[in-house]
Amino acid sequence: MEPVSKEIIKLLNKRNDAAFETIFNIYYPRLVYFAKEYVPNHESENLVQDAFISMWNKKPEFLNESQLQSYLYTNVKNNCLMYLRHEKVREKFGKEKLLQKQNEVYTDALKSIDTSALVFQEIEVIIEKTLKELPPRCREVFVLSRLEGKKNKEVAETLNISLKSVEAQITKALKVFRGRLKDYLPLVAYLLVSFR
Repeated sequence: MEPVSKEIIKLLNKRNDAAFETIFNIYYPRLVYFAKEYVPNHESENLVQDAFISMWNKKPEFLNESQLQSYLYTNVKNNCLMYLRHEKVREKFGKEKLLQKQNEVYTDALKSIDTSALVFQEIEVIIEKTLKELPPRCREVFVLSRLEGKKNKEVAETLNISLKSVEAQITKALKVFRGRLKDYLPLVAYLLVSFR
């Protein structure tokens, strides 16, 4: 995974607008994807935006990207939990029991997710190790697609291979990554979904 440079982290700590925008652009889609697993789609974006606003207002300082990831995911996790608690109270006064049960399941699932910096360091190590173990073409396709965010057609054009070949290589890489990252799926789901 392309790490956020130490320079960007330093600039973020100094409340640099461009550094904040860079972090927002990298993590916003990932965090929305994470939140959508537990709260309605229309709420997930608001809860993630609230996490970024909170980060900007509280001015935490980060030593590395793992601490930054931990802070953001923990913040979004807590925002989702607060939303679900609020919904539970609302449901008590007239909503369906099924929705209430679903919220309880999501609440329990969210509470059990470890968003510590150590977990994100473990994820980075697994991703780096797995990338090194992939066959060269498979690694190349996966990096361009998932880590650099290129569409399958762009990857095919860049590597001068067929679209079918790109899809096959991504499928192959996803299978390996899903197995290796199965214990961290809520935190890395954005990376492992077939969406192109």
